[in-house]
Amino acid sequence: MASRDARRGFVTVGPFSIFFTNINRAMNLPGHSHFATVTLHYATGANGRGFPAFASTYAAVQGYLLALTERPFHDKTNEDVAEALFEAFDGWSHEAIDQWAGAFILTRLELAVRGVPDRIGHADGFTTYVVEATTG
Repeated sequence: MASRDARRGFVTVGPFSIFFTNINRAMNLPGHSHFATVTLHYATGANGRGFPAFASTYAAVQGYLLALTERPFHDKTNEDVAEALFEAFDGWSHEAIDQWAGAFILTRLELAVRGVPDRIGHADGFTTYVVEATTG
């Protein structure tokens, strides 16, 4: 049996709904918009308390996502958008979150993009783009 010191806890929050626009020049796609969800995975810190799951903390995350997606992502594939969101949340916090004195580190972000049949040729369904922190 692994000792408590040899284990690590995780907290997953979300999914949070977003709407974003990207201009994907790498694939010659014009500006277009997507509904998507963002799910955040955090490793729990040494004090055993991870991301605090309260209405105020979820509202802080949703507000941050709204600000991050307010403008189009230029020259970005969906993979690039997922990476940009990971970078934005890596180390980010908010006073509504800080008050709970949790200890957590972002380890993974999932961006599940809903495609709908359109003139560009999107598939009808969700495609999930994942960014995961690496160690070493």
